[in-house]
Amino acid sequence: MKRKLFGSEIEIILPEMDESLANEIVDEMYIKALRLQKIFNFYDKNSELSLLNKKRKLKVSDELLEILNYSLKLCELTKGKYDISMGKTILQRKNSENETKLDCSYKDIEIKGSIVVLTKEDILIDLGSVAKGYITDKLISFLKERGIEEGMIDSRGDISFFGEKHWKIGIQHPRNKEKTICNVELANCTIATSGDYNQYCKDFKKSHILNQTELISITVVAPTLMEADIYATALFVLDKSERDKLIIENKNIQVFALNESLNSKNYNGFEELICD
Repeated sequence: MKRKLFGSEIEIILPEMDESLANEIVDEMYIKALRLQKIFNFYDKNSELSLLNKKRKLKVSDELLEILNYSLKLCELTKGKYDISMGKTILQRKNSENETKLDCSYKDIEIKGSIVVLTKEDILIDLGSVAKGYITDKLISFLKERGIEEGMIDSRGDISFFGEKHWKIGIQHPRNKEKTICNVELANCTIATSGDYNQYCKDFKKSHILNQTELISITVVAPTLMEADIYATALFVLDKSERDKLIIENKNIQVFALNESLNSKNYNGFEELICD
């Protein structure tokens, strides 16, 4: 089953389930998905996130507050190399405009209870590196609450599997769309990949990921897709020593990193997931 979401489509597979019942439950799930997307959509002028970016001070929903707090922790862990305040640069790059130096950082986002204040004029919060994972986690929770024990949601390449079934998937080769760089076998976990090859402006070095280093692709397997999603971006922008340190300190994630020379490195046992 497919539903329109995140600017394209998501795919939902619920094995061995009655088709009519599955469609009924997925339709209910989809209503929840649309509501959540409406909160976080950076490009929707009427979203709650856009309202915050416009008003500069806003009492926000529990969902937006949860993601902001989580994202700011990653900003701190990466010492600002991963920074959710840089939405203006994202827009400039997307529109092929000259990129101006911004006078802001994640430290200029103040949270007092449920009130969020953007203290610098240049701040535009962009949560594209984490919202998709967060929303998908919520959809998986909804399916489980409805008694579904086995399934998969593919949110435009970031995938969540639940239940005991083992799934084999390929990781995209970042320089040849007709190939995979390797295959992995997964069960009851999530996987997300960040790379410079899907969204870029004229040159891979001007991808949608700001502050990228020598990596061209990084894949993260984690218990939740919110973790996999955000770490895939955050690790992408760190230099090797910083990246190694952050991964070693987070044993709950397994990582596959690929650099410009197509040399790969596995972390925290990722090699055990690779299959033929």
